[in-house]
Amino acid sequence: MANATSNITRPTIKSWGFVLMVLFFIGVYGIYRNKFMEEPQVRQPPYRILNRTFTSEGACEAKRNFMFVKVHKAGSTTANCIFQRFGYEHNLTFVLPVIRSDVGWPNLLRQEDFIPSADGTYNVLVDHTVYNRQLLDHLMPPDTMYIAILRQPLSHLRSVFNSYHLVKKMRGLQRSDPVASFIKSPDQFHVPYVKALSHTREPYTLAKNYMAYDLGFPLGLSDSQSSIDEYIETLSREIDLVLILEHMAESLVLLRRMMCWTLKDILYNVAPKNLKKYKKTPMSTALLKQHRRWSNVDYQLYDHFNATLWQKIQREGADFPHEVRHFQNVLNQTAIFCTKAIMKVPKIELNLTAGKLTIPKTTWHEEFDIDSTLCLKLKMEWHDWSHVLKKTHKMPPNLSSGFRRAISMTNTRVLDKSLLLNIFHVD
Repeated sequence: MANATSNITRPTIKSWGFVLMVLFFIGVYGIYRNKFMEEPQVRQPPYRILNRTFTSEGACEAKRNFMFVKVHKAGSTTANCIFQRFGYEHNLTFVLPVIRSDVGWPNLLRQEDFIPSADGTYNVLVDHTVYNRQLLDHLMPPDTMYIAILRQPLSHLRSVFNSYHLVKKMRGLQRSDPVASFIKSPDQFHVPYVKALSHTREPYTLAKNYMAYDLGFPLGLSDSQSSIDEYIETLSREIDLVLILEHMAESLVLLRRMMCWTLKDILYNVAPKNLKKYKKTPMSTALLKQHRRWSNVDYQLYDHFNATLWQKIQREGADFPHEVRHFQNVLNQTAIFCTKAIMKVPKIELNLTAGKLTIPKTTWHEEFDIDSTLCLKLKMEWHDWSHVLKKTHKMPPNLSSGFRRAISMTNTRVLDKSLLLNIFHVD
């Protein structure tokens, strides 16, 4: 009986030994495979992205070199203040105009149009300039992000009429509805107006393809559809994002993702900049078609880049509209808080007893605070930012005193001497 038991036990022990040996080699192979053969796992960002740069750890890296084509009367001042604040907060070097707010505009950019920097390099250009990529490539870093803004062309024309007082400059317009009067017979008013101008870059007019002019289109080619098509195709390759005024919230959230900025970076004062009221009357279908023919390049630009905006948004994933709604909610909360954080008695002062508004952490951003100082920065207009940026701009030490005296300073609209000194440490 003992022999029988012994005969059964020996092969059983051998079998288990074999099994254990197999398991051992499988384990060793598994360790080897995991360590040396499998592809490394990459940390995925929390949301879909476009044109982004990642660090080796997989974190999104903020873009700090950018150029904004500040298209006249297209809501560009609101966006401009966002860019100016971001640049100031991150100690970036701006291309700043020597005179007023234009870097060469309405002519092409020249070296004498902007203030030299201490080391000859620049991060940001956001003031009015005619877009010309060849010239800009010589000035801006190779990794510069290019951004522009457009507005529905009829709405743009109404704004132009109001802002530039074209009713007074174009004789014979019906005062009751000058925009409709102009569109009915544009050549009647346009030709004498253009002849009265003395700009060196002809043809030039505020009332025809004005947005295309800022974006560098040769307006003498506006009757050439092939030239228009080629121009729009070129802009599509060269400009990373075109904001659309009618969809500002969506545009800014897309900008935030593209630039790897924070939600706090794209906050703005919801009260529109340069707000002016002008009469809006219904436009007939015939007049709408007439205006589309007249300002044909602007319409094709707007139609193309409005469609492009929504194509990019569709690629951003299902969470995008949720972030847009969250952004709008934060803007509203900020506006309410800032009415308490800034006082006007009789001049603007910070209410230091207002405390702070805390925006909790979400899928799209970390927790952050809004205080009275940020409220002031959101309220500032481009005039204020231009003044601060010129005062803090680092120029070459050997820059002549004559050139320094030629630099014109803009008058501030929100900031007084006390705020300039206490908040920005400039006079």
